[in-house]
Amino acid sequence: MTHWRSSVACLLTGFLLSLLWPGGHAAAQDDGTPAFVFPAGCEIGRDCWFFAYMDHDPSERYRDHMCGLRTYNAHKGTDIAPIDPEAPVPVIAAADGVVLGVRDGMDDSRMRVRDETRMAAQCGNGVRIDHGAGWTSQYCHLQRDSVSVRSGARVTAGQILGWIGSSGRSDFRHLHFQVERDGRPIDPFDGAAPSTPPHCEVAGTVDQTLWQSAEAREIADYKPSIIYRAGVATGTPERDRALHEGYPDTASVNADALVGYIVLLGVSAGTTVDTLITGPGGQRVFENRRVLDRESARSFSFTGTRRKTAAWAPGEYRVRFVVRGRGPDREFEIETQKSIVLE
Repeated sequence: MTHWRSSVACLLTGFLLSLLWPGGHAAAQDDGTPAFVFPAGCEIGRDCWFFAYMDHDPSERYRDHMCGLRTYNAHKGTDIAPIDPEAPVPVIAAADGVVLGVRDGMDDSRMRVRDETRMAAQCGNGVRIDHGAGWTSQYCHLQRDSVSVRSGARVTAGQILGWIGSSGRSDFRHLHFQVERDGRPIDPFDGAAPSTPPHCEVAGTVDQTLWQSAEAREIADYKPSIIYRAGVATGTPERDRALHEGYPDTASVNADALVGYIVLLGVSAGTTVDTLITGPGGQRVFENRRVLDRESARSFSFTGTRRKTAAWAPGEYRVRFVVRGRGPDREFEIETQKSIVLE
C-alpha cells in the first residue's frame, strides 16, 4: 500500500472538518459527560462503515448495543473501516481534551502472520485523550508517522490526530475507537458498560447516546448484518484473499469454474444466502441457496459451478447474492451483485 499524507491534504481536511463542526468544540453535559463527534473523516454508508461495535456481554457470548452480532468477544471499542481499503482517512479527536499519551513509528502494514511484538503493542500507533471527569478516549492502529499531536497538548473536537492504518494487532486498515470512564469501557452508542445481563436486553436505546445529536441521527441506523466483501473467482477462493484483496474481474474462457464468494458481518443462525450466476445473454448458469446454521461475527462462504463445455461463452457473467435473516429487532434482506468478464 502506498502511504501519502501531504501538508496540503491536512490543511484541506482541517478546513472541511471546521465546516462540519463549527467552532471545533464538542459540548459536554452538565455532569462532565462528553458529547462526541464522529472520530473519522468519512461518512458511514458512503465511504466507511462500522466493522464491529463494542461487546456488551462479559461472558463468552458476544452482543452489541442492540443485542446483535456485529461485534466479537471482549471487544472494548468501535471499529470503523474505509469501504475502499486503500482510501486515506483522517482520525479525528472526538471531543475537547488533553493528550495523555501517543505512540508512533510502528509498522502499519496488515499483520499477515502472528507477530509477538505487534501483539504486545495491541493498539499500535495511537493517541489517548483525557476529557475530564474520568472520561478518556483512545484511537488505535494509526498509520506510521502520521500522529500529529504530542503528550500534554490540548486538542479540540474535530482536530486531526493522524490517519487510519493497520498498526499493532490488526490485519486490516481500520480505527479502533474506545471510550472509558474511570478505566471502564463505555459504549458511545448507549452510554453503557458491559453487564450481566447485557444492557441492551434491559434498555439499549439511542436516548443515552454519547454522540452529539447531529452525529447520532447520522449513525444510529443500525444494520444487523452487512455484506463486507463479495466477488467472483475461477476456482476455490481463499478466505484471506477474499477478505482483503479480492480476485480479478477478467479471466479466460477456459477457466475451470465460476465461484461466487461472500463475507458477511453479523450472522444469526438461519440466515440464508441465495446465489445466482447468469451468463452474457442473461441465461441462468447456476443457482443455490445456503442456510448458515450458526451465529457468527464474521462469515465466509462460497458456491459455484465447474465448466461443463470446452469453453465458456465469452462475455460478462454476473453473480447476484441475496441475504435474508433476522436481526435483534427486525427481519432484513440485503443484496449485492458482482461480475467477471471471460475472454
